Amino acid sequence: MKQKVKILAIVAGFMVGPALSTSAMAQACCPSDGHTIAATTGLGQSMPPATNLAVDPAWRVYAFERDGVQYLQVNDANGLVRAAIGRISETTWVMPIGTDVNRITISASANDSSGTLIYRSGPIAIRALQTAQGNAWVFTTSEN
Repeated sequence: MKQKVKILAIVAGFMVGPALSTSAMAQACCPSDGHTIAATTGLGQSMPPATNLAVDPAWRVYAFERDGVQYLQVNDANGLVRAAIGRISETTWVMPIGTDVNRITISASANDSSGTLIYRSGPIAIRALQTAQGNAWVFTTSEN
């Protein structure tokens, strides 16, 4: 009987251990905590090998980092690349990729709450706006 209990405890440990580590990983990568896990490849791809960090199911937001430069890419649910920015320290710029590249605004105003919030991590928030010309994007780069 003691042998069966010991085996069950070991099996339970193997089953619960990964669940706990997955939970810890989810907490470490959530968009709201300022600690996104960035991929090192895949920028510009429709299905990059990166975690979707969007809080709105209609969108996909991917974080990348390479050589000290951070990138955020927005795709729609079908994988079409819509917008992307690059960031080094406090300098942010629009990347020349995506179908909505001409409708991207970078705002330093923490009070900008127009549109639908799709991502927030640390000083960066991304909002989607519906316009007559199509989707527009506001990337806010300061803390609220």
